Amino acid sequence: MRSYLRIKWGGVFLSLLLLFLFPGVLGGAEIRDLADLNQDPRAYVEAATADRPLLPPADQARLNTEHEALYFEPWNQETPRHGLEMARWGFDHHAGQPGYGKQGRPHPLDWLRRLEANADFAAWPRGGFKAVTLRRADIRRLPSDEPHTREPQQTGKAYPFDNLQESTVPAGSPIRVLHHSRDGKWLQVETSYILGWVRPEVLAPVDGPFMKAWQNGRYVTVVRDKASVRAGKKLLFQASLGSMYPETAREGRQVWIWTAARGKDGRAALRRAAIAGDAVAKTPLPFTAANAARLARELVGEPYGWGGLLGRRDCSALTRDLFGAFGLWLPRNSIEQAGMGRFVPLKGLPDAEKEARIVAEGIPWRTLIWMPGHIMVYIGHREGKPMIFHNFWSIRTRDGQGAPGRVVVGRAAVTTLRSGRDLPASDLPRTDTLQAIAGMTLLGETPTGGPLTEGQQP
Repeated sequence: MRSYLRIKWGGVFLSLLLLFLFPGVLGGAEIRDLADLNQDPRAYVEAATADRPLLPPADQARLNTEHEALYFEPWNQETPRHGLEMARWGFDHHAGQPGYGKQGRPHPLDWLRRLEANADFAAWPRGGFKAVTLRRADIRRLPSDEPHTREPQQTGKAYPFDNLQESTVPAGSPIRVLHHSRDGKWLQVETSYILGWVRPEVLAPVDGPFMKAWQNGRYVTVVRDKASVRAGKKLLFQASLGSMYPETAREGRQVWIWTAARGKDGRAALRRAAIAGDAVAKTPLPFTAANAARLARELVGEPYGWGGLLGRRDCSALTRDLFGAFGLWLPRNSIEQAGMGRFVPLKGLPDAEKEARIVAEGIPWRTLIWMPGHIMVYIGHREGKPMIFHNFWSIRTRDGQGAPGRVVVGRAAVTTLRSGRDLPASDLPRTDTLQAIAGMTLLGETPTGGPLTEGQQP
């Protein structure tokens, strides 16, 4: 399940336009980390170790093999990974909470009931087949394009939260269709990392020859975010950093890859397309601090988007895409990501001891820092203070009268673990990041449990 962030606003709701024109500023308050810290992640790489492998090459090769197996799992397994209980989880989770939709209007009380009737779980699973995405696809928790928030003031065209947005899937992703809605306008699908509903037009069924050609064993990973993929002069789509495609040939400064198009019979057809050679690398990209920082530089400043809303990343999408380029597979939500390596519990330690443990035991660019609802990348330290790279929405504050508010950042940035402690007394943080940190995870090492094994709820 996703680790769901509970968001409650208090006090005066300021203009969303102001927030996006001046990220990090709300009511005159500002997070100094954004101005004081170098926002180029490459500045935190130690020159002496920049090109040293962060994992033994044999270990990275093994993890990359596992990554590829998981990536193609929807095509290569004959039974779905998810059962009916998970398939209907979204409805059970939102039962009795129709929430608010567009322009802050409340959904009708029977809205969820009508969606569930259309989902038709009595016939689940129905109409399953293997498929591929033709373009970037939004994965929805329920079969609806309508947004869902718990408070009316949280709706709005620019507001990057929608409880029904599970994730996004890049163009060319292997998909397994499990079920279709009663009206045929929605398909319930699973990838190697997510389960949800999509519109039928975003994918096409695949057959044996298509899957065999696609799984050619020669893959490139995208290392420049929003890289153009073209067929002749036609722009097909912009490939996201961390996405993977089969390579067919190299010619001068471009690489030819397979993409998917809908054929005349409605099935997926192979389409040869070109991408700039410097926008991709053969998988896996060597896992070094220099390479990790170079990829992170591509993502600095990217606006926040819950579950990939508006084509953007949230905290766990950033980490998943960043490490995927190195052949390290991560789940989609933060609490499960924290269990994908050797987990070092930090909950309950004094602040100074937490920082000391992270600096002493954490490996820059290979360590995740986890707190309930949020995941970050440890990138090094300055004067004994850990530096982190993450995509986050805001720091919650409380003014002198106790009224809650926020300082909105809404983008990927380099910060310390004490962001907001420099705010004036009238806007002190009410959630201290350092105090909330519960553990760190060293990727690539044998998993030793994680938050889920310690009783945390997903």
